Amino acid sequence: MIPSVDKFWKEKAAYDEARAREPLVIPAPQASPMFNYSILFKNIENKDDMSESELRYFIQRNFQSIMNNLFSNDVGAKYLNAFQDPRFLDAFIDVIQQMQFFDSDVIVRINLLAYHYLTLPMNMRKPEVSTRMMKMGSIVNRSKIIGMKKFNLPENIENVLLIARYSDFDLNICVKRVDAIIDINPEIFQILDIDESSFECSEQSIDYLARLLMELYRIEDWNFVLPYFMLDTLPDPDIDPNAGWVTPEVEAVDSAMSLAVLKILDEMIDDSTKLKNILLSYAEGYRIMNNKRKPRFSFQSLSEEYQRLNNVINYLESEENIYVP
Repeated sequence: MIPSVDKFWKEKAAYDEARAREPLVIPAPQASPMFNYSILFKNIENKDDMSESELRYFIQRNFQSIMNNLFSNDVGAKYLNAFQDPRFLDAFIDVIQQMQFFDSDVIVRINLLAYHYLTLPMNMRKPEVSTRMMKMGSIVNRSKIIGMKKFNLPENIENVLLIARYSDFDLNICVKRVDAIIDINPEIFQILDIDESSFECSEQSIDYLARLLMELYRIEDWNFVLPYFMLDTLPDPDIDPNAGWVTPEVEAVDSAMSLAVLKILDEMIDDSTKLKNILLSYAEGYRIMNNKRKPRFSFQSLSEEYQRLNNVINYLESEENIYVP
């Protein structure tokens, strides 16, 4: 698990003050058995002494070491500090733009870095850094962007959804982040064309959300997505004093997402065996994870319009003694 980086961002000022300037030393390539990490750290601190070409060369030759140490408890803050410098970010972007392939670890680390920065409070973010974080996300997620274009989302929303989706190896965390972005974003509320008096969502908008979720998660992901999604519920603003952000608009979008997931299960998972396995995974996941939490809705009280879904649920209960909550 990659550690949280929030504390590193918040302690930036302290690291800036403590950082000592030392003479620039060009390190040996990291493949060398004599590679000295202390030299690498010194160069990160003295990045301002490098020319543009030296900085790009340094990042290129030490790319994997930088990625590996980015969230290290011991030295990660020095790296995170560098990733708030527009000049360093520009050189880093130049390097990754030339890369043809990213392994999954690099994709997650860069997306995690971008996600944590882009979700900081406004007064802790710099526009010139946010723009470059978005750019890094768009580069490592470029293979996914083409599929997102058909939804006509603003480019920033398109990017941040992909950044959130691929920001952790734990799909539970990714589901929560994607849900939150869809729920609270006013631009998505406008795209869904939800009635502002009744807060009802049209069938067309539910279909739009269903297709968007199917773009973000592969069919085989749904064995894991469904239990996480079902237990990712909004707090009650009447009970939780910190839930003031849960407005009628947020509740309307969140309700539309629930209907979109029902549509996916009932209409878009064509293979009945896959549908049965997804529901089995949910039943087992709910049993393990629920901690007395109520799910978004009960599969036991679906309306008759979800005939196919009801049939599979009834089969599981009558033939396999599996209760789908």
